[in-house]
Amino acid sequence: MSMDGSMTPRERILAVLNHQKSDRVPFDIWYTPEIRDQLMAYFHVNEEIDLWRLLRIDKIVMLDAPYTDVSASRMDDQGRTLACNEWGSGIRTVRHGSGGSYDEVVTYPLAEAQTIDDIARHRWPDPDLFAYDVLNTQCMHHRNSVCMLTFISLFEIYCKLRPMDQSLMDLYVEPEFADAIIERILSVHKEYIERAFAVCGDALDLVYLSDDMGMQDRQLIGTDVWEARFAKPYQELIDLVHAHDAKAFYHTDGAAFPIIERMVGMGVDVINPIQHSCPGMDREHLASALQGRVVFHGAVDTQQVLPFGTAAEVTTEVRRNIEALGGAGGYICAPCHNLQPGVPLENILALYAADRSW
Repeated sequence: MSMDGSMTPRERILAVLNHQKSDRVPFDIWYTPEIRDQLMAYFHVNEEIDLWRLLRIDKIVMLDAPYTDVSASRMDDQGRTLACNEWGSGIRTVRHGSGGSYDEVVTYPLAEAQTIDDIARHRWPDPDLFAYDVLNTQCMHHRNSVCMLTFISLFEIYCKLRPMDQSLMDLYVEPEFADAIIERILSVHKEYIERAFAVCGDALDLVYLSDDMGMQDRQLIGTDVWEARFAKPYQELIDLVHAHDAKAFYHTDGAAFPIIERMVGMGVDVINPIQHSCPGMDREHLASALQGRVVFHGAVDTQQVLPFGTAAEVTTEVRRNIEALGGAGGYICAPCHNLQPGVPLENILALYAADRSW
């Protein structure tokens, strides 16, 4: 608690995570490196922590343990960076027309795999080779913030091992093959989580579980297929996170309410990003169905309001989110995805200048 009686950013987030009323609505931020640099230049600061302080951001800091056995990146003949991640996927950095860049998978190590033996022969990440000491150092650096271990995923990593069309077909027509890959991914993640908590202990407050299961208008896969392939491994992950007295934070974009509702029933503590323009994801419906059972994180529209709206419309969007999702104090206000290059600076500033009262 600060000298004036208000909560610190860490206290504020933890209160909401525990379904206790905080002194005001917590505000988080997700952004691309380009937006981060733009904001730091605007405020004339050299450290992100100083930027968060000036914008009064109650940051949930996402941290990971770097993998120590990846091949060195190189440049292709067009000046693009090529690298290989711990799963064996080839990653290329691609510039886009808005002045930023994204990483995309260009080689898939299990693209030609046809049997479970092929899966077994793949060089899977070794949990011993993650730099948990680096993770611990990061936790200590951010000890005044809430820290979240990342990046835990099942299907998103699957789609980096095999092209997405193959990955989707596997779930439907090669279930034993799909289960074998999912089980391998799960095994690595479980050991990674165990080792991370063994080193960092209660410095880790949350674990980030991410699998995009929604498109703009419907789910990526049927709920029945999700239930058959993913419910059991996700229950294992959620139970493992809770065994370490941490919270499970679940991210899926798009229209995926049935899966989100199921994950909440399995014990997920936070759902993100609340893409409320998608069918079945409107704020009032989510509040009616889930309020009191889960914390909402995100919801400030990044497809229309933030890039194309006015500052006044951003302010209205924030207030609507708080009123719809903030019942019982269970809401952390944030963009529903990374702030992208091209979002007007005045709209970003309006977001963080908005009224934070419940």
